[in-house]
Amino acid sequence: MFPFKEKKTETLYKDWGEPGEIKTSTPRVARMTEDLMPTPLKDWLKDVSHRMQTPADFSTISAVVMFASVIGSACSIRPKQEDSWEVIPNLWGACIGQPSVMLKSPSMQEAMSMLEKLQAHYGEEYEHQKSQFKADELERELKLKDIERRMKDLARGKGITGTVEADAMAVLKTDYAEISKELEQTPQRRLFKTNETTVQSMTLIQEQNERGILVFRDELVALLLNWDKEQNADERGYFLEGWNGNGTYTDMKISRGLTEAKNICISLLGGIQPDKLKRYLLQAIKGNNDGLLQRLQLAVWPENPDSWSLVDQKPNYEARDHVEVILFKLAECDFKKLGANENSEKNRPFFRFDVQAQKIFNDWLTELQTQKIPQEDNPLMLEHFGKYRSLMPSLSLIFHCLDSIDSSYIGPIKASSAQLAVRWCDYLESHARKIYSMIDKDEEQAAIILSKKIEAKALANPFTAKTVYNKGWYGLKDRVEVEAACRVLIDQNWLQIEAREPNSSGGRRPLPIYRINPGLL
Repeated sequence: MFPFKEKKTETLYKDWGEPGEIKTSTPRVARMTEDLMPTPLKDWLKDVSHRMQTPADFSTISAVVMFASVIGSACSIRPKQEDSWEVIPNLWGACIGQPSVMLKSPSMQEAMSMLEKLQAHYGEEYEHQKSQFKADELERELKLKDIERRMKDLARGKGITGTVEADAMAVLKTDYAEISKELEQTPQRRLFKTNETTVQSMTLIQEQNERGILVFRDELVALLLNWDKEQNADERGYFLEGWNGNGTYTDMKISRGLTEAKNICISLLGGIQPDKLKRYLLQAIKGNNDGLLQRLQLAVWPENPDSWSLVDQKPNYEARDHVEVILFKLAECDFKKLGANENSEKNRPFFRFDVQAQKIFNDWLTELQTQKIPQEDNPLMLEHFGKYRSLMPSLSLIFHCLDSIDSSYIGPIKASSAQLAVRWCDYLESHARKIYSMIDKDEEQAAIILSKKIEAKALANPFTAKTVYNKGWYGLKDRVEVEAACRVLIDQNWLQIEAREPNSSGGRRPLPIYRINPGLL
C-alpha cells in the first residue's frame, strides 16, 4: 500500500504498526441503469448520458420531474381500492455533484429545453388566440351596443307594452350578461416552467395554470437559503403547500385586487453542490427542519464517473423526437380517455392499481410502515421515509401515463409500473442515505484531506495543529477541524501525539506535536 523504506525504518515501523486505510464511510449509491429508465424515454436518456459522458441519474431525474409537472394536478392516483386517499404526482428533484466533474446543468437542460419548446408552442397558440379574441371582441361590443339601444327603447316605452315587454327586457338582459361574460374571458397563456418564486407572482401564474408549474433553479441552495430568512417565511410556506399539489390561495392587493388560485401545484428542480448542501443540512438539524428537505424526494448524488472519453456525435434525434411527441400529447391529455375514473366530488379524474399492482403496493407499504420506519435511527431519514407513502404511488402513475401514451393502453395501473416505482424507491433511498450521511462525517472528511497532504509530503515531521491550519487548506482551516482529523489518523496509526511541557520560565503549555509514521515518509 505504501512504499516503506524497510532497512531505515524497520525498528520504528514495528513500534508504530501498519498505517490503516483512510477512507470515507459515506454509503455507496445505486446507479441509474437502463432497466430503471422508463421504457419510452430509454433511448433518449442513454444518448444524452453517453454524449455528455455524465451519470444518467441527472438527465433521468430531470425528465421524470418534467413529466410529473406536465401531468400536475390534472389527474391523481388513489393507491387503495376503496379508500378516498388521493395522491397528486407532483415531485421535487435535485441533482447533486461538483460542477466541474458531473455536468449537472447541461444534463438538466436537456429536459428543460424540451419543456421550453412545449411552452413556446403554447405561446404561439396564445398569440393566435389573442388576435382572434380581438376580432370577436369587436363583434361582441357591437352586439352589446345594439342590446343597450334596444333596452333603452323598451325602457322609454317605444317597444311592446305589458307582459311581452317584460319578457323582451329579460331576454335582452340575459343576452347582455352572457356577452359581457364572454368579453371577460380573455385568452390565458399556458405556462409550464418559471424561475419566479414570489407568492404574488406564483399565485397569478397558478390562477391561469391550474395543472401546475415547474420552478427551475440551476443553483437550488440559494433558493433554500432565501426561504430561511424570516421575511420570506410566507414564500417558504407557500411552496410547502404547493408540494401537495391540491392547495388553494387567495391574494388581495389594493393595487391589483383579488387573485384567487383554486389549485396550487408546484414542481421543483435544480442543481446543488455538495459542500453548499452540507452547510444547509447542518442548519436544518439545528431546529429548522420543517420537512422541506424531505420533499426533495428525487434528490440524487451519483458517484463520480470511473472513466471519461471524448464523444463527438450527433444526438439521437429520432429518440428525442419520440419523447417530445409523448410530452406534447401528455400536455393535452384527457386522462379519462386513458382509463382514469370519473370523480364525482372534483373535476380531477383518478387512477387505481390493477389486481397485481395493488398487491405490489400493499406489500411495499406494509414493509415501509412495519419495518423501515420503526427500525430507522436517523431522524432526517425517518422523516424522509414519512414522505415515501406518496412517492411510490406518484412514480407509478407517471410511469403508467408514459407507457399508456406510448402504447395506447387504456386501463388501470399495471404491475410493471408499480414494480418499477418500488425499484425507484430503493434507488432513491440509497441516495438519500448518502446525502444525510454527510453531516455525520466531518472528522472523516478532514482526515482524508490531511492524509493526502501527508502522502504528498506537504508537511514537515513533526508538526503542530497550528502548522496545518495556518496553511489555510480547505477543510482544515481551524484548530477544531485539524485536531479532529489528527484523532482519526492516530487511530489508524498514521500519527502519534506527543505532549510538550512548558519551558522553565512557565507560561502557556505548548501545542502538542504530531509525529508521522516513518512508513509513510
